Amino acid sequence: MKTVLFIAIVKKGTASFFLEKAREAGATGGTILRAEGTISSPLTNLLGLHDSKREMLIMLVNQDHEARIHQVLAEECQLAKKGKGVLFSFATSSVYGSHLLNHPFDKEDPDMSEYQLIATIVDRDSGDEVVKAAREEGAGGATILHGRGLGSEKASKIFNIQIEPEKEIVIMIVESQKVHEIVQQINEAMNIDRPGKGIIFTLDVNNATGLFQQN
Repeated sequence: MKTVLFIAIVKKGTASFFLEKAREAGATGGTILRAEGTISSPLTNLLGLHDSKREMLIMLVNQDHEARIHQVLAEECQLAKKGKGVLFSFATSSVYGSHLLNHPFDKEDPDMSEYQLIATIVDRDSGDEVVKAAREEGAGGATILHGRGLGSEKASKIFNIQIEPEKEIVIMIVESQKVHEIVQQINEAMNIDRPGKGIIFTLDVNNATGLFQQN
């Protein structure tokens, strides 16, 4: 089963609505990041991203739902209007940690690129453990982002106030030949296969500049 990564960049406070509509079209959950634009240009104005207060919604979905989600979000969230947001989708090369979307990395794929982006979403304050595990199998540097998770179930509430769990997203670029071992090491260290412990996915990198091999 093939899986697609969706990324939506939308106005602050609207990502939850986007996710709600995406669920109606087949998505099971997502992670929301706070985003802030720092550069104003004709391109960002054209995309409607000149307002610096934004949110980024990340979702993994079955490829069968890709066209439907694009259609529903375009219509329900009025993406044809300037300033409402932008939506992208990308084919993944593997997914781990989801009983609905799992598919393993195939290092024998003849169309595989030289490098892969590995993204791991875990609970807050767990990102450093992911980096440590990855480095044991030869990964280099990583970037840790902070967000909040919204799963397929309704978020818990205290005194009728919705509580959304904080998440960390660890992003690293590695050689494709190392992906399987790095993912397995992260999986074992973080118990990714256990429900609610996290998710790992990989994407082909078309080109990479500025990467240095570890000795």
